[in-house]
Amino acid sequence: MVRLSHAFRQQPLARQLVLQLSALVALMLCSLAGIAYVLLNRLAEQSIPPVVRRTISVQARQQGQTFQLAEASARRLSAEWLQRIDAPSDAQVQARFDALFERQADGVWRVRPRWLDPERRPTFYLQHGQQGPDASVRRRAVASYELLSEQGPALVPPFFSVYTDFVEKGLMVYSRGIDWGRGATPATDNFNYPTMTGSDPARNPGRRLFWTPVYFDGEARAWMVSVIQPLDWQGRWVGTVGHDITIDALLKQIAEAESPLDSLSMIVSRDGQLIAHPQLRAQIEAAQGQLALSALKQPMLDSVYALLRQQAGDEGVARTADGRYLVGWARIGGPGWWSVRVVPQARIDELLQRTIAWMLLIGVVGLLLAVALLHRVVRHRLQRPLEAITGSIEALASRLHRGEEAQPLPPQASGDLQRLNCAFDTMAAELVVHRRQEQAAQTALQSEVEERRQAEEAVRLLNLSLEARVRERGEALQQAQHELVQRETLASLGALVAGVSHELNTPIGNALIASDTATEALRAARAHIASGTVRRGELLRQLQHAEDSMALALGNLRRSAGLVEDFKQVAIDRASLQRRPFGLRRVCEEVVHLLHHSLKAQEHEVRIQISDSLSLDSYPGAFGQVLTNLVQNAVVHGFEGRTGGLITIALQSAEAEQIVLSISDDGCGIPPEHLDQVFKPFFTTRLGKGGSGLGLHLVYNIVHNVLGGRIELRSTPGQGTCFTLQLPRVAPAEPSTDAESLS
Repeated sequence: MVRLSHAFRQQPLARQLVLQLSALVALMLCSLAGIAYVLLNRLAEQSIPPVVRRTISVQARQQGQTFQLAEASARRLSAEWLQRIDAPSDAQVQARFDALFERQADGVWRVRPRWLDPERRPTFYLQHGQQGPDASVRRRAVASYELLSEQGPALVPPFFSVYTDFVEKGLMVYSRGIDWGRGATPATDNFNYPTMTGSDPARNPGRRLFWTPVYFDGEARAWMVSVIQPLDWQGRWVGTVGHDITIDALLKQIAEAESPLDSLSMIVSRDGQLIAHPQLRAQIEAAQGQLALSALKQPMLDSVYALLRQQAGDEGVARTADGRYLVGWARIGGPGWWSVRVVPQARIDELLQRTIAWMLLIGVVGLLLAVALLHRVVRHRLQRPLEAITGSIEALASRLHRGEEAQPLPPQASGDLQRLNCAFDTMAAELVVHRRQEQAAQTALQSEVEERRQAEEAVRLLNLSLEARVRERGEALQQAQHELVQRETLASLGALVAGVSHELNTPIGNALIASDTATEALRAARAHIASGTVRRGELLRQLQHAEDSMALALGNLRRSAGLVEDFKQVAIDRASLQRRPFGLRRVCEEVVHLLHHSLKAQEHEVRIQISDSLSLDSYPGAFGQVLTNLVQNAVVHGFEGRTGGLITIALQSAEAEQIVLSISDDGCGIPPEHLDQVFKPFFTTRLGKGGSGLGLHLVYNIVHNVLGGRIELRSTPGQGTCFTLQLPRVAPAEPSTDAESLS
């Protein structure tokens, strides 16, 4: 390590600088990569779960649209059927039944061939023996046929079928193009189907609408699920009304769904049956749509179902217990299934790591380019000028050794190197002066020439000083012109500066006096040294005096620096229109503190009634300017001609989106005829007395255009004035053009 350090110190300054800066940039690059990884990981934690939740929620709503329509349709058909069933007379029912249906050769009642049209009308079968159906069955058959004839074609599609079941082992069904009656035989019995068993009053005493499990319909060659509404008439159970809905499109959507980050989409029932899975479709078909998750023995599916059973809401996002999967779920309206998306956590981590790797690669390439450019710049701007200065200094030393006149070093392009040249020129001049002082006793002429040269040098320095002062005055004049243009928008900041200036006056004045004393002591010591008659005690006394004076000056300057530090944040916020989170009470206290000088002079008091925990994400500088203008308005107008006024800054309400803040005083109030004029530009009651009429106009513009809020005014003459600010907790992202001009 010592050998490496020694070798490093032997390198040229330019190379040392390049190596040190390169190491610093590399360290910063590694630090930024680490910070970026943490931030990206946090961003992923905050952004990916909401995206997964929104995606699965939208997907579940789309998947459940048909099911919800089917539920509504089944309830509507049930109400319509009950409304129609008692309308016709028994004779009308008998005539219509005989015209529509007949008992065919196999003993099954079906639609007569003349009325058989599966494309537009329902088909029918009924097992009721040779004696024929009774009056109740005939009435139900006629009502069901008429209802399904009218509404069936409009309901199929979107549904696969619409039908009414009869407890007497009969079925009236409309499914476009399919004759369900033709396929019925004397042995056909639908009473034990889930559509009928679920409607049995013993199993469904509440007579609620229900959904069947998923099943494969051999006639339609499609996977189906049915929604059923029990039918009760004349105090007894007579059948059902419902729809069959094919879910082949839903299963295909799950199988062909895109899988960002290797995510997996599936549908799970409330009782733990796997309805759809892109990789297990064959197993689901083999289990006739009743594949239990517990039978698969897959840890991932078990952990997902365990997570779903623990959740109470209809949708959400959470991680499995082992943290390996991010699971988003949402209930599908209708059967109450869960639409689920599973994202492996490993794929999220891999994406983050790949992003960081690319960032590091780009950073390394940028570092190499920066080092190459830095080496070129340092060599051109530092190494070569230093080599030229070194050669010039060596030549200067050689001339001084020979007793020749010192020659100024060649000028440099860099200001720092030029100051180094000047320092060496000054040092060489002092050496020449010293040598001439030693030779003063030998020749008076040389002494006089030296004195004249020193006088000329002093004149030159004085000229340079005068030129610098002229430049400073010119810059000050330009700055004053700029400030005159913006003096009204920065009037409050000027008041704050005036207060801080008053506080800074004493320590800075003391520092100046102490600095002058130290300077005089040092000049006296130098004069004694130049005279050659200096005494040790006298010299030590003068140096001690100078040291004490500098200590006093340093103490006062530190006090001034503390005051400036207190003022810095307010000044930066006020001048830059920078948005940031801030504590409302703290900003109010800073403004009041900086207005302390003007308030104290007239014994006015400001009370702040705001919680320490209340914060805004807004523009503290703009808010501070509003508060400053309102306080100064109260001092100048409300408390004119009196002392001991009270100003109260109080929080009226704090909601999730906005706060209401009041700034009130107990001053003289505002006449009613002026209330509509105070926010207008150039309106003032102190024309010719220092009032410009822009203070409250600026307050109105800042509140509306920068802070995104509203301001209201209430005042009663003799009872004071109250300004109410309604401010959003989060200010608009971009101030308006008018607001930008205020800064």
